[in-house]
Amino acid sequence: MNEAASLALALRYPLTPDMVNDSAGIIFGDDQYEAFERGLWSRDPYEAMVIFESLNEAAVDGLPVDGAAHAEYGGLCDKLMIVHPGKFCPPHFHQRKTESYEVVMGEMEVFYSPSPATVGDEDVLEFRPMPAGEAWPEGVALPSGREDSYAELTSYVRLRPGDPKFVMHRKHLHAFRCPADSRVPLVVREVSTFSHEPTEHAHDKPAPLPSWAGLHDNAFVAPAANSGRLATVIR
Repeated sequence: MNEAASLALALRYPLTPDMVNDSAGIIFGDDQYEAFERGLWSRDPYEAMVIFESLNEAAVDGLPVDGAAHAEYGGLCDKLMIVHPGKFCPPHFHQRKTESYEVVMGEMEVFYSPSPATVGDEDVLEFRPMPAGEAWPEGVALPSGREDSYAELTSYVRLRPGDPKFVMHRKHLHAFRCPADSRVPLVVREVSTFSHEPTEHAHDKPAPLPSWAGLHDNAFVAPAANSGRLATVIR
């Protein structure tokens, strides 16, 4: 955690002491703690990462009252995500959040479904759909026992510093990793709509609207990743 915080500061991310907490280090299930036994620089495939969040603004002030029903799809969020070589953020989607990626250091391999997941039976808007992407490269080693959770992520893109921001629309399954042969960790800045993630660190923060209380917008494919998402005491 201290290594990740030092890297964030060196890259001029607006990191404050309260952002370095037990909810910043994410281990996606108890079985993924083996990554620390092998070493984060082992390049073995595990689902583990660090997220520092400098902004999560609901942006409801000034919103017309009639817009409250769908305000949970808006807002502003800014995160810095750090992933070691060979490690993954596992397959998941957000019902509400649309996010963009800007690679600050290293390279980012994004695996995703170009078709949105179906959530409920309501009609949804469509303006600029996800691109089809490329086929996966050969030799991508997936976390043991979780290979099936990546099956629907048929599209691939590799992002580098200086590339245009890549947008991941809400309701699209996606995952990403730092390439196993990378000499540096992946550092990526995510700018998105509001992040509905009730972490341990933020348990006492009031909900901007009553309907937001308890919302959790992360839907992971692997059941173990869902259950382990908040088991974050790793320092």
